[in-house]
Amino acid sequence: MLGSRRCLYRLYRLRRNIALAAAVCVFPLFPIPEARSAEGGLTNYVPGYYGDFAVAVAPEKGLYVYGTAYSYQAKLKGPAVPDTVSASAMLYLSGFQYVTDYKFLGATYAFGSYTTFLDANTEAKAPPFDLDASVSNRGDTSISPLVLYWAFGNFYASAYQSIIMPTGAYRDGAALNSSRNYFSFDSVVALTWLDQQQGCEISLVPGIMFNTENPSTHYRTGNEFHLDGMLNKYFSQSFAVGLHGYFYSQFTHDSGAGAPDIQSSSAAIGPALLWNTTSIGIPGKIVGKWLHEIDATNRFEGDILSVTAALKF
Repeated sequence: MLGSRRCLYRLYRLRRNIALAAAVCVFPLFPIPEARSAEGGLTNYVPGYYGDFAVAVAPEKGLYVYGTAYSYQAKLKGPAVPDTVSASAMLYLSGFQYVTDYKFLGATYAFGSYTTFLDANTEAKAPPFDLDASVSNRGDTSISPLVLYWAFGNFYASAYQSIIMPTGAYRDGAALNSSRNYFSFDSVVALTWLDQQQGCEISLVPGIMFNTENPSTHYRTGNEFHLDGMLNKYFSQSFAVGLHGYFYSQFTHDSGAGAPDIQSSSAAIGPALLWNTTSIGIPGKIVGKWLHEIDATNRFEGDILSVTAALKF
């Protein structure tokens, strides 16, 4: 009982610091307030979003425009935490990537960007505290000025640097915000083994995110490791299914007033579908995913649903 009240009290104290944001990489991962998982318990990493079909294979030259609807529903998981703290969010990402015919270091060069809109709420119904907060506003923006693709037979590799900029709405002291209010630098590598004759694919997308200080709170979120993994099977050029998942862990401490010192992590797995719309005369694709979180330490645990539509121009 004492542990439960202590946890709720810290949740109450930190509620004004809770913020929701988006990005290749802003998404609401809510740990209990004791957890060492970013300011307000949130991160610019979007769980499961980095995974795709043939993720390291260079697209054909051209402009690709895409949009993603991303839903998250979860409850808090942790020691001495009542089962009455919940979170829900809808994240909308829209962006582009332009693939050139230029070569750099033997790789195909591309660049891109996306921006976000967030509609989210968090709720805690446990005496003596009652927290019910929501936000609906524009979020942060990610730019990737350098995206490289290499091909070595059945093996493909890609590397890119994303910069997540605090362009969203932020108000110091608000219970929820749609911006993290600091810059993040995400260094990512994608690796794909693809046997086109057998229609089988294995891909991994590891990355390390470096965060800067929030100038409003003088709090700096620790650096984070994330890994997306995919097993995909192609039944034709138009249709494929996959088993996708992610793992996330913060590996350095936060710094600033009230910075906690308890490790947190999360992981999920679930099915994915690909439909290549080129088969009906529309140059593009639609990808759907359902990821169920199977392991969450001092974090919310729930389900992720996402649908991405992309068009080539």
